[in-house]
Amino acid sequence: MSKLLKQIALGSAVFGVTAVVGTTVSNADSKDKDLKTIKVGINSPSKTDDGVWQRVKANGKKNGINIKLVTFTDFNQPNQALQDGQIDANAFQHYAFLKDWNQHHHSDLKAVGQTVSGPGRLYSDKHKSVKAIPDGGTIAIANDPTNEARALFLLQSAGLIKLKPGVENPTAKDVVSSPKHIKIRELAADQTLASLKSVDAAVISATFVEAAGRNPESAIYVWNVDNKHTHQYINIIASSKANQNKWYTKALVKSYQADNVANYINKTSHGTEVPAWKGAPQPKLKTAEQK
Repeated sequence: MSKLLKQIALGSAVFGVTAVVGTTVSNADSKDKDLKTIKVGINSPSKTDDGVWQRVKANGKKNGINIKLVTFTDFNQPNQALQDGQIDANAFQHYAFLKDWNQHHHSDLKAVGQTVSGPGRLYSDKHKSVKAIPDGGTIAIANDPTNEARALFLLQSAGLIKLKPGVENPTAKDVVSSPKHIKIRELAADQTLASLKSVDAAVISATFVEAAGRNPESAIYVWNVDNKHTHQYINIIASSKANQNKWYTKALVKSYQADNVANYINKTSHGTEVPAWKGAPQPKLKTAEQK
C-alpha cells in the first residue's frame, strides 16, 4: 500500500454479475431497490480481494445496503474522490497512509473500521532462522518511508537491531545498535526479492512474494500484528467526517467485519493478510523455522 503509497494494504476487486432469468431477476431487482446503495472506492484488486468483497456485498444486503465498488488506478484517487463526495467510503489504505494524506491535502477523512493487516516477513535463501544470520550480515529493506519504517520495526522485534526510542517513522539512521552488527541495505521495494541472492535476508512485501509465486510461509521470521508498532499499518475503511456516523457507514463496517469474511481471508491469503478487527478469527502464522 503505501510506499508511502502502498501496502496496504490494501484494496479489493470488481467482479462479474451472474445472469439469472425469469421472475428471479425481477424479484432480486425489487429487493435491491429497497436497499441504500453506497459507493466504495478500492484499489489493486487481487483474487483474494475479489472473494472478500463478494462476501462483504452479500453481507451488506442483509444489513440494508447495496455496495457498489468503484476501482481506482492509483493510491491518491480514492481519497480525493471521497473528499469530493464522489464515493461514500473507501477501503485501500492503512492508518499511516490516511494520516499522511490528510496532512498533505488539508483534509479530515476518518477511519471508521479496521479490515486487514499484513504481518511483516523476513526471508532468506541462505539461512533457516534469525539465529543463523551471521555477525556482520546484510539485510535488505525497502527505501520508501512507510515500508522502511515497518521493516526496521520488524528487525527490532526480531532482536537484530535497536532503534532510537520514540521515533514514529524511523529510517536506517535511527538504528542505535545491533547485537550482530547487522548492515542495512536500502533498495527500491520491488528489488528486495531479487536481493536475496546477495544478502543474508530481506524484508519483502507480500505483494512481491505472491507475484513471484513464493510461499509466504518460507519466511524465517513473522512480525505479529499485535505488536504495539503495527497499529498504524492496519488497513481501514475510511469515510468523510460528515458520514462517519451514518447508519449505512456502520452497516458497511459490520458487513466487512464478519466471521465469514475473516474465515475466507484466513483460508486464502496464506498469512499475507490477517483480519485486523477486534474479535476476528485469526490464522496460525507459520515460518520456515516452525515447520
